[in-house]
Amino acid sequence: MNIAQHSTEIEREVDNLGVMSWLSRHQPLPSANESWLGTILLVERIGVFPASGDIRRPMRDPYPLLAHLKQLYGEQALEMDDRDGLKVIFSDWRFRVRLCCNDPAIIINVETRCDTRLMPQKLDELLDQIDNFAPAK
Repeated sequence: MNIAQHSTEIEREVDNLGVMSWLSRHQPLPSANESWLGTILLVERIGVFPASGDIRRPMRDPYPLLAHLKQLYGEQALEMDDRDGLKVIFSDWRFRVRLCCNDPAIIINVETRCDTRLMPQKLDELLDQIDNFAPAK
């Protein structure tokens, strides 16, 4: 099994939250002598899935934007999930737009697969789509 397949299995086990999220929630290793392994795994995951981190954008009504992004990226996507905002997965990158519970905003996260140069490009593309979105009246 290669790293990408293993990472995919881990993500499915944790309801596809993303490897970085899983590693941040994972219990520490049992002894101080083994703690270096957790650091190695974290650094390895960062290299395998370069991520933007959470980016917050105020948005009064996010649902028209989510529908727009779903239509825009739907045909290219390998997988799409709209249970909690919108998660779209492609062969070499993915993004997630989550809804804030306590105020009118969205949280955006972009990850790429082993490509540190692609991540800022895709982040800029997605932010441009979001920032220039004007819902039909």
